[in-house]
Amino acid sequence: MIVSDGTILELLQAGKLEISPFSQERLTPNGYDFGVGEAITIQPGQGIQLETVEHVSLPVYIGAMMFLRSSYSRQGLVASFGFVDAGFRGKIKFYVHNLGKSDIMISKDKGVFQMIFLSLDKAAQKDYPTRSGHYQNQGLK
Repeated sequence: MIVSDGTILELLQAGKLEISPFSQERLTPNGYDFGVGEAITIQPGQGIQLETVEHVSLPVYIGAMMFLRSSYSRQGLVASFGFVDAGFRGKIKFYVHNLGKSDIMISKDKGVFQMIFLSLDKAAQKDYPTRSGHYQNQGLK
């Protein structure tokens, strides 16, 4: 089941879910818009790896999927995302490629992709850090 904005706020307030830094303006009806830490221009044909400014910490009963905001895909930007496993903690790295014919400007003040939180039917028996945890604490100091 997709987690609603009200449940996201409840989980944040209870300390069960963490998004930091958090901005109420980036909360959507069914997710949260993550951004990048600096303004970037992506030229036609150029592909780059980006990292979110926010980090997330998911409980063992919530996973997440990511989607590029449509305002960017309409300009020709495509992105490659993986599933964010239950129990993951860290910043998200993702690859984007400009297939359009014009430069695409990514503002540091706007969301680049939306993370949709999904409730597992029960807590994972082995969460992400227990199974592999290869990228656990990615981008954190």
